[in-house]
Amino acid sequence: MKKESMTIKDALSKAMDWCSKMERSSFDVKIKLSGWGIGNEDINKIIETLEDEGFLNANRYIEAYIKGKLNYKKWGRIKIKYHLKAKGFKDNIIDKSIQELVDDEKYYAMILDQLRKKSTSINDKDEYIRKSKVINFGASRGYETELTYQCLNQLFS
Repeated sequence: MKKESMTIKDALSKAMDWCSKMERSSFDVKIKLSGWGIGNEDINKIIETLEDEGFLNANRYIEAYIKGKLNYKKWGRIKIKYHLKAKGFKDNIIDKSIQELVDDEKYYAMILDQLRKKSTSINDKDEYIRKSKVINFGASRGYETELTYQCLNQLFS
């Protein structure tokens, strides 16, 4: 059975509805529209309309993304930046937003808390293995290596 292509007007209406539910990036919308069978030229027109109408806003999306991943998922700056870059955002915009939105003291306290929880969940008696597992956990969360080591020294001293 052949998948029917939807009209541009229907796609725009559906995209507006989809974008109104939560913040979306133009990257997310492109993927969604291409999944609906919309051509590249029409995708660009729809995205432009969504931006003009205020349904898409890169700065608003980046701010919501950073706050969400930092506060709820407890991701580090490195992982957040990596994922935003994968969505097509420029380094300078990401770095500026992270610098404005992430309080260094709260960030360090969050890393320390997460590493402490991980450390207590490891049952291994060998301190070297425990430290290694905590370092790997910190790296997987996107915490800076230097901050991970500072926290580790505080935890194991």
